[in-house]
Amino acid sequence: MTITDIEDEDLDPLLSTAEIIEETRRPLLIERHRDLIEEMESSLSDALITGTADNPRLATILKELEADSEQQRLQQTLSALADDDHFQDLDLQQAAIEHLCLLRERMGIEVATLQIHLIGLYRRIRDLIAAQHSLVPSLDDLRRLPARRIARLLNPIVALFGSQHLGDAMVICPPQQERAIATIRRISKAIGGDHDWDDAVDPITLERSDEEPFLELPEEQRAAARQRLIADRIRSRFYRQVFLAYFDRDSLADEEIAAHKTILHWLESIEETPHLYPFMQGQTQSQKIWRLANLLRKVLQLNEIYQRVAIAADHPSYREPFVGLDTRERLRILAKDRYPALPMTSDFAMATMLCPFDIFARWVQDRLEEQDFVLPPEPKRRP
Repeated sequence: MTITDIEDEDLDPLLSTAEIIEETRRPLLIERHRDLIEEMESSLSDALITGTADNPRLATILKELEADSEQQRLQQTLSALADDDHFQDLDLQQAAIEHLCLLRERMGIEVATLQIHLIGLYRRIRDLIAAQHSLVPSLDDLRRLPARRIARLLNPIVALFGSQHLGDAMVICPPQQERAIATIRRISKAIGGDHDWDDAVDPITLERSDEEPFLELPEEQRAAARQRLIADRIRSRFYRQVFLAYFDRDSLADEEIAAHKTILHWLESIEETPHLYPFMQGQTQSQKIWRLANLLRKVLQLNEIYQRVAIAADHPSYREPFVGLDTRERLRILAKDRYPALPMTSDFAMATMLCPFDIFARWVQDRLEEQDFVLPPEPKRRP
């Protein structure tokens, strides 16, 4: 078979002779300088990436990074790492090393200058990630960032809470992801919590009208039913204090919103200083642990039901039936159709918990103002 026997559509666009030569030489050029550049990269420290200008050497480096020529080169490197297909399957460390090898080959740049350039690159990417999350990456974190995510850093998207694009908007280094998941699991396990709804200060008493349905039950059943009702009242009061009182647009100050980068950061703050949050006051320590775990799960549930409705609304089967209906009515239709819930994966939990807190707070306030805030029911307990 000759090349003329193959249909045009079966062939990739042919490279020019110059491009073929360039592709062939590229790995050879990288290997020519790899050892030197890898040694230089391995000599970097967190002090140079995350430190302050109190370090005399860092102060000198930062001054050199301010030069227009270096800023231009830095932008070119960021664009290359984001757009060049050669780097898409590499982590940031390996992609940066290969790019610097090519810079040294093609432009003859001194290693000392390349080191300053690499420090500037790591610092710029660190700042871009830190602007999204309270989880500021270390040097080792940055090294493991997939290079393909740099394009999202340079062209960020803003996704609302309850949107299926929430995870797409997030850029985080794998070690940061592992630590965030560990924190989510720790809080959700409520280790040391009461594992029950109880009022430590002012136990709820039931009205006579609430007591009457239980009077004809055997004593043991009556006590159990009464306890379930009291627990439901306490649970309901807790969530009202959180979502109706705390998030009230006229009560939640902008300074309080700005104090928390992400939902997870907000939950960690509640864990560390529960006495500062009205909805956590008047509780024993073990009750606070238990209620925080329930609050975390409730936020996950909120994201799940609103994402589920948003995904369904994009489908032709529901586009017309959903017109003019609020979220609660749409959920009733989905429940009747047995529309499946979204899986609560680690990625889903992480995307939810690392949603910027200001986006979440404004989302809650908007839903309340539009009278379209649906609090998910408690999951059914196993007998």
